[in-house]
Amino acid sequence: MSRVRVQIMNQFDRKSHEYKAIKRYWKLIQQESRKLSDKRFYRPAFRMHLTNREILDKLLSYSEDLKHHYHLYQLLLFHFQNKEPEKFFGLIEDNLKLVHPLFQTVFKTFLKDKENIVNALQLPYSNAKLEATNNLIKLIKRNAFGFRNFENFKK
Repeated sequence: MSRVRVQIMNQFDRKSHEYKAIKRYWKLIQQESRKLSDKRFYRPAFRMHLTNREILDKLLSYSEDLKHHYHLYQLLLFHFQNKEPEKFFGLIEDNLKLVHPLFQTVFKTFLKDKENIVNALQLPYSNAKLEATNNLIKLIKRNAFGFRNFENFKK
């Protein structure tokens, strides 16, 4: 999503308000829409008090292409987090030819690895414990467990 945002942003003049706003509030575009804050803050870029949702609406109003890709991204994120592989891949297959080439590359990768992604969504297994153990081993090796001389650690 960020590379599509940058390409759309670069269509505007670098000194324009649209360019600066999209550049400044890039995290709102990547954030899950259900987690957007409804609390008002003063926003210097807009010179008024706005919520994150209102800022996002303004950003999406600058480009129809950005709006389309944002809503597609949010739908994919929703189906992925709710572990609905049929809807997730159905959405990808329906929009494969309609989206930006950067999205097409990602979609083709998802379709290529469809079986693995479906397994990851359906099964409760994870390799998180193994990754944590590997990380701990690397940390111990890096610190040499308090030995001044790494050769003494290896013995």
